[in-house]
Amino acid sequence: MRQLASVGFAVVGLAILASTMGCSGGNTVTTTNFPVPASIGLVPTPTASMEVGTNFSFTAIPTNSTGASIAEPVSYQSDNPAVVTVAATGLACAGSWDSLTSPRTCTPGRVGVARVSATTQGVTSPVTTVFVHARIDSITLQPAPNQHVLPCLSANPSLNQTLIYEGHAFSRGIDITSTAGQFTFAAENAIVAKLSNTAPGLANMLNGVSLTQVQITAGTPGITPLYATAGNTISSPVSYTTCPVQSITLTVTSSNGSTQQITPTVTDTLGNQLLNPPLIYNSSNPASVSVSSAGSVSETVAAGGAATIIASCTPPTCNLGFTPSLPIYPQNVVTQAVNTGNSTPSGTVFVTSTGCAGIDNCFTSVVPISYPANTLAANAAFAGATNSLVFNRQGTKAYAGTRSGILSGGSGLLILDPTASPPTALQVTSAPGKVLAVSPDGDKIIVSDTINSPNQVYIVDTSTAQSGVTAYPISGATAASFSPDSLKAFIVAGSKLYIYSREDALKTIALGAPATDVAFLTEGGFAYLAGGSVTGSTTNLATVYRTCDDGKADTVSGAAVPAYIRALPDATKMVALAPPDVEMIGVTTSPVGCTPTISDVLLPSFNLGQGDFSKSLKQFILSEDGTAAYIVASSLNSILVFNTGALTSGSIGLQGNVSPVQAALTPDGGHLYVAASDGNVHVLDTALGADVLQITFPQNFCLNSAGQPQTFQCKPDLIAVRP
Repeated sequence: MRQLASVGFAVVGLAILASTMGCSGGNTVTTTNFPVPASIGLVPTPTASMEVGTNFSFTAIPTNSTGASIAEPVSYQSDNPAVVTVAATGLACAGSWDSLTSPRTCTPGRVGVARVSATTQGVTSPVTTVFVHARIDSITLQPAPNQHVLPCLSANPSLNQTLIYEGHAFSRGIDITSTAGQFTFAAENAIVAKLSNTAPGLANMLNGVSLTQVQITAGTPGITPLYATAGNTISSPVSYTTCPVQSITLTVTSSNGSTQQITPTVTDTLGNQLLNPPLIYNSSNPASVSVSSAGSVSETVAAGGAATIIASCTPPTCNLGFTPSLPIYPQNVVTQAVNTGNSTPSGTVFVTSTGCAGIDNCFTSVVPISYPANTLAANAAFAGATNSLVFNRQGTKAYAGTRSGILSGGSGLLILDPTASPPTALQVTSAPGKVLAVSPDGDKIIVSDTINSPNQVYIVDTSTAQSGVTAYPISGATAASFSPDSLKAFIVAGSKLYIYSREDALKTIALGAPATDVAFLTEGGFAYLAGGSVTGSTTNLATVYRTCDDGKADTVSGAAVPAYIRALPDATKMVALAPPDVEMIGVTTSPVGCTPTISDVLLPSFNLGQGDFSKSLKQFILSEDGTAAYIVASSLNSILVFNTGALTSGSIGLQGNVSPVQAALTPDGGHLYVAASDGNVHVLDTALGADVLQITFPQNFCLNSAGQPQTFQCKPDLIAVRP
């Protein structure tokens, strides 16, 4: 029998005024007439699910011809009152109400299906199908039967690969799926798996929607948990994978000299080509050569210089969700050298001093030098004993490390704004130490404190206005390098290698021998440690690790451990300095997947003819185009120059027979600025091979809090060129 509920109201809709004195005299009765609605909606729709004996509210929404809600008296109907009854207020019971006008007690009914609708003024809503079921205590999610289940689905749209999952509901071990009603499906990462419960071919369809099945198509390469929900119960997660990127090849499809267009060819783990994967493009020198997210390369003529361009599949935007992370690097790189034509590159060199170390009330002066005019700009003074000065590759910030302690005049990382005149700085007091590396994207700075006990390494995040600092218990860290995509950093601390990742936990690897330096191959897939392992009784020249899984990939035997190791731009060679020799390593790679292969060959060494100057070695500077390396050693009165292509060496002498302390090379490689023992900065023209100018500084680099020179003289010994 059809059950009719008493009349209710969506909004207060009926008012009757009557006199208590009878029907005679001047007494009247007033009745409110309601318009006929154009339609009436019912929420929820088109289905609902209830556990036996529970209740929830329906809401009826009458609307006029313009779609606006209107006030109307509403009645509710259930075609199966033994399963569902609905009170005048719209409150539904999975069973029977004790009263339809003032419901209080819902007596459980039976399992089944009822169809509920709402009516007003002769207009009836679409029905909502209500499934009443026993208590659901578990749900499973699994592939539907009779499918060929692949290990992953390819994001290649022409393949049209799909996978159907279905949910099952259980009560005390009994499958009650047929009465559970509508299942809800979700992916934790919705861009990896695209879900549809309206796709053709799904089973158990009601009003165009499958009650129990969902179709999955591939989204962004990655892995994500899937869940099914019915009632208040959720299934255990089921892992789904869109085939991850396996290989990347870069092709220059157009070039006019100053610009290039890079087109990647990308395949997944099933060997299918992906049309538009979310790769990240990176330039090793973005201030000189920039690359867009679409692979368009352009130059900045004013800066000059050169850069290596790569495109990588870097989490969390590509190969999402894998633990540990699954970055994939290209099989080749693209290089670009800026053609300055008749223009003279211009820029700024920043000079400061370490002289405030251990001195109370000492402020360090930072002096910019504008080139090519080589004029001194307005200087600024900052509290702190600076020990390092490094620019980010964009040239937007400079980072000066300082040692901690009151006597040092202040502590913490100084973040300099080089565009201000004079420069300004923000001090991150919780990160004292020496700056070892800045990530290619400029967001992360690695600072090593080897003075305080215990030693620590700080990762400073400058991506927000309030720089965040994470401290790691790493002792004696002396060198660090970021992968080209900024995902990982390899940190060298004696006989231990620490691997920092933005996606994974810090990893520690015990080395077979101490390492002194680290650098990434420019394609990104491998990191080279100077030293780090032993073969037999011989300490190896280099140890190679994979970037993706941090596994050891190769070792390079040699006579000595280099002090420095660098990568040439084309990713075919590494160059290492082990005084008195320069060592070259030939590199052959096949960077496919997370465990790519690599083959290294030690080429004949080149003797610089200066004997063993390792104790006085200060720097090993490689030009942006990789054609020349500059060696700074305080025991010499010149800068040694090594030509990486011709395998020849030379030197550029310093005027006054003084010793170099530290140097910085301009992006175009045309000039080397050298802070020397005479307190001047010498400008070396690398094309002429000559010291063409000596810049003097009228003011002491160490000042007191009043801005006056200290009684002791501080010479310039930190120098950096703004990219």
